[in-house]
This record gives sequence, structure tokens and C-alpha cells, in this order.
Amino acid sequence: MPQFKPVIITTTMPTRGEAEKIGLLLLENRLAACVQYETVASHYVWQGEVCCDEEIRVVIKSSRCHYRAVEKLILANHSYDCPQIVMQAVAGGWRGYLRWMKVQMGL
Repeated sequence: MPQFKPVIITTTMPTRGEAEKIGLLLLENRLAACVQYETVASHYVWQGEVCCDEEIRVVIKSSRCHYRAVEKLILANHSYDCPQIVMQAVAGGWRGYLRWMKVQMGL
């Protein structure tokens, strides 16, 4: 069985609908214990131009062992050419919550 190492994976999407579609796929495939959505204003450079867009930030609570599968699922369902997908290790947390995460992903 894969080892549980909690991580937070973040991405951004252009619409709430796209974000929720991908979030539900992650949950249904037990690749995430929880997915959160928040509206953010993003300024960035794309193809030499400064852009400003409203996006949906997606915060995915997962395990390191699932990262490649999460990335693959996002890339297969995302509408951006170059989506942000970043992973941060969780150095600590309340044991009760971390146990709950582990159970939700079947680890």
C-alpha cells in the first residue's frame, strides 16, 4: 500500500464549473480527501502581455503518492495551455484531520 504523506496541490481554472468538474473527478477517484474553491484576481504575463483575469483557485488536499495521478487528471481536463499545478508538502497538522484525509483516499 502507498505511504501517506499529506500534500496541498493548487491549481487555477477559468470557471467555477471547470473547477468543480475536476474537483469531483479527484474525489470520485479517491485522489483527494477535500477540494476547495475560491475566486481570485490573477495578474500574470502570457505570450509577452500582462494579463489580469478572475480565476478559481483550487486547493486539493491529497497525498504525495497521488501527485502524478492528480497532475494527469488535471491536464486531461483543464482548458489552459499551461496550467499552474504546484504541490507543497504538509509538515504537520492535527492528527485527527490527517487520519481523516488518509481514510478518505483509502490509504
